[in-house]
Amino acid sequence: MEGFWIITQASVPVFLMMGVGYLLCALKQFPKESFNAILNIDVKALIPCLIVDSILGNQALKNFGTLLSAPVFGIFMLLMGLGAGLLTRKLAGISKEEVLQGRSYTVSVGLFNYGYIPFPLALALYDQETVGVLFVFNVGIEVCVWTIVVALLSGYSLLKEWKKIFNMPLLAIVFSLILNFAGVPLPGVLRQTCHALGQCAYPLGLVVCGGVIYNLCQKESVLDHLRAPVIATAIRCGVLPILTLLIAMLFPFSVELKRVIILQAAMPTAVFAMVLSQMFNADSGLAFRVVLVSTLLSVVTTPIWIQIGTKMLM
Repeated sequence: MEGFWIITQASVPVFLMMGVGYLLCALKQFPKESFNAILNIDVKALIPCLIVDSILGNQALKNFGTLLSAPVFGIFMLLMGLGAGLLTRKLAGISKEEVLQGRSYTVSVGLFNYGYIPFPLALALYDQETVGVLFVFNVGIEVCVWTIVVALLSGYSLLKEWKKIFNMPLLAIVFSLILNFAGVPLPGVLRQTCHALGQCAYPLGLVVCGGVIYNLCQKESVLDHLRAPVIATAIRCGVLPILTLLIAMLFPFSVELKRVIILQAAMPTAVFAMVLSQMFNADSGLAFRVVLVSTLLSVVTTPIWIQIGTKMLM
């Protein structure tokens, strides 16, 4: 019970930060026109700084086994989720003719929140080595998002959006891994700057996520057509975590990678699923309802799955 309370204490601030963004928008103090600009700063400056700070000097990332298995297992987790979404469309009440709804449903089941929630949890519960492995784990997911996920949502060729894989976070990962393997440190002033800026990355991103959810709540009816969101949430927050943990038990992963898998298995649907659905003209309303229901439920399920995963894998 003590372990559960520690995990809960680490988890609640993550959701409270999203609540701050929601409240600021409700009080008309956070205009939605600023979201893109803030996220642009976050993705192109603050997150790369956090990546550099987390990877340099990280002994866990000098292990080739971890470097290879982390992104591969990330790809596997996403593909397993997308497969579960495809197989349960009928159960969710989505017919073959409802193409746009089916696309958004599949992606909402498969795409878990691999960034803004697990990173602050990794910092709160574990250490910088685990955070570094988490970034490498997410390389595989980013590759899948801009190829397979985009193809599912849009019907485009798998190769149409591949250039978006090469973004600032990925470049920061490659740069940091090279320096880490070479044992080349950053000058103290630069390292301190990266550390200070990196600490802002995920709190700021979570505040914006809360604002996005508030604005979508104003446009979409939360209680309409709940069958698909409830089924999607049951799979995302109930079925997939236990499958992921059972499969992970079969492999001799490093301690850091096991921690990453535990965190990622416990995640709700990514807010990004909603953004992508809107970007590629699928059913963003359905994706929003899945994000909202799974995020609210994850306040309870995330600490539970982290505790169960710790007992199973550690």
